[in-house]
Amino acid sequence: MPKEKQKKKRGSLGERRKKFSWLVPLASINLTLTLLSLSMILIFVATLEQVRIGIRGALAEYFESMFGIWYYPEQFWGGEFLNAIPIPIPGGYLLGGLLIVNLTAAYITRFQWTGKKMGIQLIHLGIIMLLVGQLATQAMQEESRMQINKGDSSNYIERFHGVELAFSDVTDPATEKVVTIPQQILEDGGTIRTSDLPFKIKIKHFGVNCDFTVTPEGSKRSGLVRDVNRGVGQTANLSVSLKDEDFSSEGLNFGYLVFELFDGTNSLGTWLSIAHPGGNHWWKESPKLSDFAFQPIRHQGKLWGVTLRSEREYLPYSIELLDVENEFYQGTEIPFNFESDVVLNMEGKQSRRALVYMNTPLRHDGKTFYQYQMNAAANYTVFQVIRNPSWLIPYIACVLVSIGLLWQFSFHLIRFLRKNSSSAQPA
Repeated sequence: MPKEKQKKKRGSLGERRKKFSWLVPLASINLTLTLLSLSMILIFVATLEQVRIGIRGALAEYFESMFGIWYYPEQFWGGEFLNAIPIPIPGGYLLGGLLIVNLTAAYITRFQWTGKKMGIQLIHLGIIMLLVGQLATQAMQEESRMQINKGDSSNYIERFHGVELAFSDVTDPATEKVVTIPQQILEDGGTIRTSDLPFKIKIKHFGVNCDFTVTPEGSKRSGLVRDVNRGVGQTANLSVSLKDEDFSSEGLNFGYLVFELFDGTNSLGTWLSIAHPGGNHWWKESPKLSDFAFQPIRHQGKLWGVTLRSEREYLPYSIELLDVENEFYQGTEIPFNFESDVVLNMEGKQSRRALVYMNTPLRHDGKTFYQYQMNAAANYTVFQVIRNPSWLIPYIACVLVSIGLLWQFSFHLIRFLRKNSSSAQPA
């Protein structure tokens, strides 16, 4: 390359760095290496913590936060002394955000659309998009479940985490009016008033998980439920104690709510409601608790039912379960395949039949239905439902990185072959 051309390119690069001088420190390679090293520490710590708090807990504590607190394990060398010291660990949001800033700054200050550098720029752009896509996924992705009994259909999904208080007006057998109050409002507490309900709701106690036991008749309740005088909390004589949320893959969280209803200034009693993580299957726990799925309230000639349940999202379509099949390894009870034969009933009387099994989900209207669970009797199925608006970004990022790598290797290979070809020609 002529010296004048090289000077011109160096000059344009120097002008750009001068123009964006405030970005130069953020584009430091030392900052990149530091952030990558901290990311390795974060992954190591989060992997260790999965044993204690499960995958979901490790994600929430370390990856979906600005920083997490880690305690040195007691079983490690010196653990009896170091375990009491809280160690702050930079979280995924912090490291991911700083890496995006670092790579973007490097991209701007060193940007050169030349044949020699184009591949590197495409690789940088692809990595930036991967990081942005991961942050967008963690911020916007929603995970839910849909359970369908064999021969039935369902038009709603339930969140894995998050509950809602639902009041149902079933006075008219032909119609059902449902009024829901989301968890965010329940957490705020206070008195809730809405024109859709004929009574006020005063929140006394709310939590995302609890332990509950049926106390012997005649014994006095204490603590959270000492004031409960209506519904299952009274008839079953339940005692409730606080419990931390269980983030493990096998953990079951029973959200609870103690509330008092008012008609004007007249109290309609204090109630207890507990959310079942399996979807109002209280009859499996105890016959005494089955009414938690629908605690009746008679008021002004109308029949209402109240329940605390997993947060629901109703869909403009339904899925009907025609048949299910379990396949187990021979001589064992270990499943190797679950299959659900379903019909997707859409608007306009349109329908589509599909077979859902491992690695073959059903996709519709921005949601993906994966085969998640099935009972041994094969009379119901459970789908894991994923909504991820940013699902396309990682694919675009991988394509850009692939093109960048192919361009960079091809460019240098062609230059190498040309150089060898010219040097091999006789003088």
